[in-house]
Amino acid sequence: MNRTESNGSCAVCRAEASQICGGCGEISYCSKNHQKEHWLVHKSLCKPYKIVHDEKFGRCIFASKNLKPGEIIFGETAVITGPKQGCIPCCLKCYASLDRVQEASLFRCPNCNFPFCQEQCAKSPEHKAECLVLSRAKSCIVINDVHQMHPVYQCITPLRGLLLKTTQPKLFNEYKMLENHNDLRRQSDMWRIYQVNVVQFLRKICGLADEFSEEEIHASCGVIDVNAFEIRLAGNQYQQVLGVFPLASMMSHNCVANTQHVIDANYKMTVRASVPIMKGEQIFTSYTLPLEGTKERRAVLRHSKLFECDCSRCSDPTECSTYLSALRCPNCSNGVVLPERPLDEPETDWKCSQCPYSLTAAVVTQVIDKLKEEFETIEPDQVEKLEDFLSRHASLLHPNHFLLTRARQSLSTLYGRNERFLLNTMTSQQLERKVDICRRLLSVADIVEPGLTRIRGVTMYEMYAPLLLLAQRSFEESQCKILSHFKKQIEIVRDILSESIEILSLQDPASTGGIVSAVEAMEQIQRWISTM
Repeated sequence: MNRTESNGSCAVCRAEASQICGGCGEISYCSKNHQKEHWLVHKSLCKPYKIVHDEKFGRCIFASKNLKPGEIIFGETAVITGPKQGCIPCCLKCYASLDRVQEASLFRCPNCNFPFCQEQCAKSPEHKAECLVLSRAKSCIVINDVHQMHPVYQCITPLRGLLLKTTQPKLFNEYKMLENHNDLRRQSDMWRIYQVNVVQFLRKICGLADEFSEEEIHASCGVIDVNAFEIRLAGNQYQQVLGVFPLASMMSHNCVANTQHVIDANYKMTVRASVPIMKGEQIFTSYTLPLEGTKERRAVLRHSKLFECDCSRCSDPTECSTYLSALRCPNCSNGVVLPERPLDEPETDWKCSQCPYSLTAAVVTQVIDKLKEEFETIEPDQVEKLEDFLSRHASLLHPNHFLLTRARQSLSTLYGRNERFLLNTMTSQQLERKVDICRRLLSVADIVEPGLTRIRGVTMYEMYAPLLLLAQRSFEESQCKILSHFKKQIEIVRDILSESIEILSLQDPASTGGIVSAVEAMEQIQRWISTM
């Protein structure tokens, strides 16, 4: 394709073009007929993105056309999947946590001695190649306690990557081209752990010394650590699974991403635009939890992805005006205490925005670490303790601080689900509290995780029911005597639920089980409004 073909000349006849390919925005045509005629040639090249090499990001992805929220950018099936490092024993086929399987139902592979949830999984084709290798270490594979981590699982996912060399050479070429950061990982604790549990185990015990060098096996470990995505499996929220997606791995990280991805039961990832993305803009994903503070996010990226994030959010002391890491100033009523140089975490002073008050980074770290420890002692269903945490630390932390936001995120789902706070038994004051928590959560999430994102869909779903109940109670108690006003309140609830359904229908089926009940509720509300 030459320049004139992409900038106004028909790709078929080179006459003046009147339309552009809607798929990639790169090819022009003079008519619909010529577009159809050219499709067989253009089909494999028609993508709404292009891969470029950037000095800072390496291989990365840019939009080749304007993308709307919800629009699919690409789909890709994992080249390998496997258990996450440090997992408890699981089935090597379906990844069911074996501590949730009856002992009598466990099936041990007669060749390699690995436990599976059932015989059918052990005899799956996916296990065949690795079983030939692992069977050489059968006497060393003794997994009796399925409740405790076992180091032998650390070798499974790297081994699967290496075995692509003989089972699927084309995919192996893609796999080995992914960044492994062996140079940076070499001095880490994980390198030493992998040296024993993966490299030496595969080379010496499993007899792969003639097939793979130490460096190649470490590279496979690195590819997974640096590039793998976590996969949530429907009905298996207790186990963490990893998948390697070569194309998706080229999406650079940003702490305010412009995409969302979902991975289905067949390990196919679908990446969609979560916000409008203009042609020529870079396509980003996020490797961290968006509602965490800058120090916490950067620590995760430094440890797991081996780079220092300097995105616009990390560089901004206010984190895009969300103040997720800010403290309240004890000396003045309106000041917030922020890091002067957020990218220089260990050394920067924290100063009040309104007065001379300041703290060292060490003191701030000590305070926040203590609060983290306190927060971790709260059980997931302890509503009163979460509320107590919010009230006791409101004078110390900014209202949006990530620890308070984390507490609100838990409360947003506990109110209405906890057996002591079921929706129909909650007081109007408690219902209003749930709505307020959801709105506060959205005010932050809409900035750091904007657009058609799971957290927005879930939080709006959590909001609709208490709003509906409050409207009903208000009408029944005659505080809302005008039917048209009541109808308007119900229409607001309908719009909130409608947007929630729109978002959740694009999300991970394993994490959005409420979509069916949401659709049923929408149908009921629509019928209700039509009778008013």
